[in-house]
Amino acid sequence: MTQDDHLWNPAAAPDAEVEALERALSPLRFASRARPLTLPAPSRVRVRPIVLALAASLLVAVLGGAGFWRWRESWPAGRAWPVTLQTAERTRLALDRPLQLDAHTSAEVEIARIGAMEVAPGSALALSQTSAARHRVVLDRGDVRVRVWAPPGRFAIRTPAGEVIDLGCIFDLRVEASGETALHVVTGWVQLANVHGESLLPAGTKATMTRDARPAVPVYDDAAPEFVRAVRAFEGTVDEAARLGLAGEIARHARRRDVITLLVLAHQAPLSSKRPLLEAAAALRPPPSGIQVDQVLADGSRLWDWYNALDLPPVKSWWRNWRDAFSHARR
Repeated sequence: MTQDDHLWNPAAAPDAEVEALERALSPLRFASRARPLTLPAPSRVRVRPIVLALAASLLVAVLGGAGFWRWRESWPAGRAWPVTLQTAERTRLALDRPLQLDAHTSAEVEIARIGAMEVAPGSALALSQTSAARHRVVLDRGDVRVRVWAPPGRFAIRTPAGEVIDLGCIFDLRVEASGETALHVVTGWVQLANVHGESLLPAGTKATMTRDARPAVPVYDDAAPEFVRAVRAFEGTVDEAARLGLAGEIARHARRRDVITLLVLAHQAPLSSKRPLLEAAAALRPPPSGIQVDQVLADGSRLWDWYNALDLPPVKSWWRNWRDAFSHARR
């Protein structure tokens, strides 16, 4: 018998050394009957009823919001828009059936489910296209105030001078008998566009558009009259000496807030007229670090780095321009 036999066969006589080791370790022996091993019961997390209620309410709100958004965006193709005349009479703006108001009657037109349009007396307009993703109106003459809560480009108005494209905002629009279009943006952004070019207007600015020239650059409502006159004269002249003189006048009357006008005007101006406009802008609101006027003159793309650093309304997150979207839900 070897020393290890007792380890594998308890009936074998233990070796003296093994027996001594067993006696030394015996106090540590586990007595299963005397001290049975018990495992703790799984812990149960108690969730308070108020937590469950809040979670359920949040889920309902998320699902309800998604459903409301889908409902608001949906619109059957070709379906007429509801119209309420000043006389309280209700009618419809149907495709290619013009709405022509007399000199004493105004109207409110529901733009599908995404907004509303107040139409002034004497205006003439027509609905040319309507669907879930695209709504288009033709305004031949008159005044409208538009409120739209929808992604950019869903709604636009065609005028004799070009297109007015809503980017999720409120704006006022006037079309004169001559076809000249005047735009004032209240919130958000609006784009003017025709075959000659385009102009992007943020809240608080205004511009005009005619059929024979590119849309005017934006100027703020409260800009100095001398500044506005010089800007419009600068846009309308092709004489280099005259432009340089007007650039000096623009610089004299510009404020920090008017830098957007200076940058857009410089972008459109011939190279010979860009520097005084950019230098005036840099004096009022220096470009971001690392951008110099000479760099902008050499590489026009740097101008947009400067432009994007201005304090302007958001374009991509257009819904941030609205504070009362849900109060204007339409049928």
